[in-house]
Amino acid sequence: MNYGKISDFFKTLGNPTRLRIVRELTRGERCVGAVEDKVQASQANVSQHLTVLKKQGIVACRKEKNMRCYYLKSPEFMQRVLALIEEEERRGAE
Repeated sequence: MNYGKISDFFKTLGNPTRLRIVRELTRGERCVGAVEDKVQASQANVSQHLTVLKKQGIVACRKEKNMRCYYLKSPEFMQRVLALIEEEERRGAE
């Protein structure tokens, strides 16, 4: 087991804006402008976070004319990860 890689994965998800981006991408592919609207962050900020997520291998992108559209590389896995985070958050609220 590569603990360093696992740790880097969770560090990447340790940012609230990146978690919101990942949550939005569980709904399907989105172009940067659509992500920007949903997570209420600037285009530059969203682009920076998407770059981090891409480097970590969580998202991939494709170009559509002059836009970049992003999607989760493993949407089912990320949905399970988010579900575990939400479950732990509910437990902590009890």
